[in-house]
Amino acid sequence: MNARVLILAAGQASRMGKVKGLLPLPLGEAGHECSALEGLACLFRSVGIEHISVVTGWHADSVELAAQDIGLAVVRNPRPEDGMFSSVCAGLRALADANSALPQAPVLVLPVDVPLVRPMTVQALLEAHEADSEHVFVPVFAGAEGHPPLLPACHMEHILRHAQSNGENGLRGALEGLPVRRIPVADKLMLLDMDRPEDYENIRLLAQYRDVLLPDEAVELLHLHDVPEKGLRHGRAVGTVAAALARALQRARSARNTHAAKAAGLAPGLTPELVPDFALAGGLLHDICKGEKRHEAAAGRLLRSLHLPVMAHLVEDHRDLTLPAEQPITERELIFLADKYCYGSSYVPVRQRFEQKLEIFGSDAAEAIKGRMARALTLEARLARELGCIADGPLHTQAADCGREAASAESLHSLYPAYPVHPADIARSALAEMAAQSS
Repeated sequence: MNARVLILAAGQASRMGKVKGLLPLPLGEAGHECSALEGLACLFRSVGIEHISVVTGWHADSVELAAQDIGLAVVRNPRPEDGMFSSVCAGLRALADANSALPQAPVLVLPVDVPLVRPMTVQALLEAHEADSEHVFVPVFAGAEGHPPLLPACHMEHILRHAQSNGENGLRGALEGLPVRRIPVADKLMLLDMDRPEDYENIRLLAQYRDVLLPDEAVELLHLHDVPEKGLRHGRAVGTVAAALARALQRARSARNTHAAKAAGLAPGLTPELVPDFALAGGLLHDICKGEKRHEAAAGRLLRSLHLPVMAHLVEDHRDLTLPAEQPITERELIFLADKYCYGSSYVPVRQRFEQKLEIFGSDAAEAIKGRMARALTLEARLARELGCIADGPLHTQAADCGREAASAESLHSLYPAYPVHPADIARSALAEMAAQSS
């Protein structure tokens, strides 16, 4: 990719108390720990950018050693005390050298303390530049500007002249006289930096979302792809149900070693921790390509093209899937089942949903529809069995006080008919609550 990168890592980090670029984050392959600096190098390399320079200043020796270990070029800012714009200019001067690689390529500028930028954001900026090489491009999420800006080579001299005149307002001031376009992206994480220890802890927690989307990011992506209101309503319904199922199943799994779990016949062992927000975001996005041939597969391809393979996995089989008995239920299967419970944004039982399709399509597609119905009902039954171990404290205590075992969904239903232990009950309850909130 014909682009260059400046990673700004010259700060003193007085508020953090540690060198920001060397802080460990789970940004390596498979979530392994690496430095923030290495995580950013992986980000840019994932979209094909190899010309990456690190601007150092304070703590130069340790940062430069780390940069060289991962194959990054180094530019030292002789006056880091003059602020971040001085690092931008030091980097641009080095790139403007006659012997530098790709002298006409644009430059992406990113502070090392903004480590969670997603590949799709960089990709969107590069695609915008390919169509228009005169504008500066700045990514925005829901109207808020983030990082990194993309600077065309043709404006480098203007930026450096601004620094030589008075440098007022730094890079932002330099851009005031240039053509700037804002590029909407579904990336909230590119707004976040880490100035203080508490910021760093928050970044560590949010790093798990770098390969997926937060629910509000999923909504933004739907808007960017012009999904109509009808599709938004259905996506919200499916996401709401999937998240409710995820919460219930996570509670059930946490109770595996209780007496109720053992009585329900659930084998002990580790199962993946469910994240309801993943289920919500996947449900929101499952029909993003509705109207295209095999829209579920098209959604998977779209999300993979955005470097979101986890999101793609959640949605690309939502029309039909089979889960082997030895594999645990995950957010993917919950989205599949939630979709079967939602007719638009209204609740419908799984069997009724497929019977409606049989009436519409008749005998031509009957066998295929019956097959999909059987697989959906099989998953529903399996989920209902696993949810039978839900035993929230008060209910489980009261059941024991009554001298009865809360060992299954049926026994909880008999004691507390309104308690939503069956997947269908959970779906109906979640949709009713959603409707009440929107009315």
